[in-house]
Amino acid sequence: MIVRTVKEVKGFDVKEAYGQDAEGVSIKWISEKRTGGDEYLHNFALRYFTFKPNAYMNPHKHPWEQEIAVVKGRILVLSTANEQVLNEGDVGYFPANEVHGFKNLSEGDSEFYCVIGCIGKGENCLGLQS
Repeated sequence: MIVRTVKEVKGFDVKEAYGQDAEGVSIKWISEKRTGGDEYLHNFALRYFTFKPNAYMNPHKHPWEQEIAVVKGRILVLSTANEQVLNEGDVGYFPANEVHGFKNLSEGDSEFYCVIGCIGKGENCLGLQS
């Protein structure tokens, strides 16, 4: 078993680190492909996002599935199908290649856990390291 404290994991600016069309968003890689040893299958990675007030991540898509669980604030989810507001305790699931984006609707920070599936050899699950 591996235990980590979210507060102790280094965060990275999403726009700076990935060139993503985003503003005021940080990502922490809680677990990723290199976490642990060979006994871990690495079929998924766990990330933690923080959105400052008025922060956004413009709609995008990728070939892996994604699930988010909101732990603080209110997030507007933008997709090709519709717009949906997720509140604390809500969970959203996005299949592979579905367009999705996020905007913080709260006056303070909004935060969510994000699980992604590792596809192929899992290169998409290589997190940023300090």
